[in-house]
Amino acid sequence: MAQLLLISAKPEDRTFVETIAAATGLGLKIVATAEDGAEFISTQPVFAVFADTSTELQYQQLESAIQASIGLFSDKINANAFHFISSEELQRVHYLIKSQLFGHFIIRPKDPVEAGRHYARIVKSTQANRAFGLQNLLSDKAKVQIIKFQISTQKQNAVEAVKNYLLQAKFQSRMATVVANAVDELLMNAMFDAPVDDLGRPTLASTSRATAIKLDDKHTVELQIGYDGEFVGAMATDLFGSLDKNKLLSHISKIYTEEEYKVKTAVAGAGIGLATVFRSGGSFFFVSEVQVRTEVTVFFKRADSFREFKDQFRFISTQFYF
Repeated sequence: MAQLLLISAKPEDRTFVETIAAATGLGLKIVATAEDGAEFISTQPVFAVFADTSTELQYQQLESAIQASIGLFSDKINANAFHFISSEELQRVHYLIKSQLFGHFIIRPKDPVEAGRHYARIVKSTQANRAFGLQNLLSDKAKVQIIKFQISTQKQNAVEAVKNYLLQAKFQSRMATVVANAVDELLMNAMFDAPVDDLGRPTLASTSRATAIKLDDKHTVELQIGYDGEFVGAMATDLFGSLDKNKLLSHISKIYTEEEYKVKTAVAGAGIGLATVFRSGGSFFFVSEVQVRTEVTVFFKRADSFREFKDQFRFISTQFYF
């Protein structure tokens, strides 16, 4: 039976992944070194690998061990399965963004049990054939509402509706505004950055965002919003499946280190404003099937103070199907 593999000597990482293993029903193997981890992957079926990669040396040891014992292009290696854990912020670990193994980035949580319960839903969703659907990413208490758009100019009304929904759910106004702004970014991307022609070239990237675009057939865009009493999740869906992993990660790395967020309209999928949202406490789950469908979900945990809200457990996860 496939297992989770943890490569770390840190007790908090062990608690985090043990919580995930318990919630997903998967076994767990824990090793302290990259060499032992690579050896285990080469001989046993592994569903997901969690690795402490807080330093570039740790990552290099992992990559070298896998290259030596398995090969980076082995059918036993799937970037969707690699979860990098770090105590550092994203701008300090550029070596992970460039990695061929990049699948998921986790900032080491302060409360590994609570974070493990939340992140387990991400891991569990990937056990299915396709990790689509917001309902699977929140607890059973979540009530998910679906908004389907007929024209792009309906976006602002939807964003205002999300903000009002959160205010009624007792989110502080400042927090509700942050979440609403994140939803605006997701919808903008789905409506204007995701559309491409048959050759994969962006068709609306240079179009004014005030333009009324009819959203039907391939241009259909859907928003799902759910709240389970603890986490709010918002998911924007497009039917182009044009999200390019390398461009996305390159974009994340570049904009995260700049003083100001700049939309790069020449890059499909570059309008998500990820750095701003991530710095504000949000986490992301990107799921894309090439030329079929892309879902981008943002998560926020409701908090009693804005400082707690910004300092919450965060991650960036990607799941690509080809």
